[in-house]
Formats: sequence, structure tokens, C-alpha cells
Amino acid sequence: MSKTPAVAALALALAVPGCGDSDSPEAAAETVTPTPAATVDDAQVEQGVKESLSTGSAKVTSAKCPNDVQAKSGKTFTCNVTFDNGATGKATVTQVGPNKLTYELKPGSVQVPGDVANAAIEKQLASQGVPNATVTCPQNIIVKVGTTVTCNISGAQGAATSTVTFTFSSAEGTVDPSSVTTS
Repeated sequence: MSKTPAVAALALALAVPGCGDSDSPEAAAETVTPTPAATVDDAQVEQGVKESLSTGSAKVTSAKCPNDVQAKSGKTFTCNVTFDNGATGKATVTQVGPNKLTYELKPGSVQVPGDVANAAIEKQLASQGVPNATVTCPQNIIVKVGTTVTCNISGAQGAATSTVTFTFSSAEGTVDPSSVTTS
């Protein structure tokens, strides 16, 4: 009977060193858990894009940003935006500090659909005394402030010639009403 307690003590002694030994690779693998990198709140960023890039002439109606952007100062990423005037484009978002972001339209990314431009120019021509004009602009117009855009005109009870030109007064695609002229 004296051998049984000695065998049990030996078995216990052999089992104890491996249990909880922090120098063993198995124990280290079990206790190290990688911390996931913090990401920006895409819903909060989308709201920030709407508030920051809406102007008196064009309001951002929707913004779609990536949902897996790591929160890190200096990091930039791009969101897609849509304006109430039908224009679409891209916004560059830059993280300048913890929970501090800046927003700006990516130059050359904003486009106005031709049918939206057609309607805006037709309305402007009507207010200038050229009613019932049918304007035909390119299918998509890249917005560049101050650059002249030329579209064709037909109809207008013979009052319109063959073209109309205009410029955009804002990066959001707002037509400068004073720039609308026929030739």
C-alpha cells in the first residue's frame, strides 16, 4: 500500500511543471490575443461628408464610405457622394487626429448627367425669354468651375440659334445662371 501514494505523488509531480508554465510555447500561444485595429465609424463619416460638403447651391443627399478603414492619423480614403442636383462624385476624407476628419471633393470627380444639365439650362433659357427650348448636352459632364460647356438647342419657337454655353459656378455642379448664353 505504500507504493500507491508514491506513484500518485510522482504522477502529480510530473503533471504540475507543465501546468501554467509561462515559458512554454503552448502557454504563450494561449495567452496572446491580437487586438483588432480600431476602425472609423463609416456612418459617422458619411454624416460628416453630408454636413461638410453640402452648400447653399447643392446638398449632399447620400454618401457611401468604406466600413473597414483603420483609424490612424494621416490616413486618407475616398467616399462616393450624390448631390440633390443629380451630380455624383468622390470625396477625399483625411484623418487629422483622433475623431477629427477633413472632407473635400476630389477635383475632376464630380459629374452632372446630361439630362440634369439639359433641364437646368432649359429653365434658365425660359427665364431669359427663350421658352420651349430643347437642350441636348453631353451624356455626362465633368464639373470644372469656370470651364465653358457647349450644348445644342432645338425648338424654342425659332428664337434659339444652334448652341448654348454655360459654366459651373461651384465644384458641386451648379450652373452659373449669368453664364448661360446662346449663339
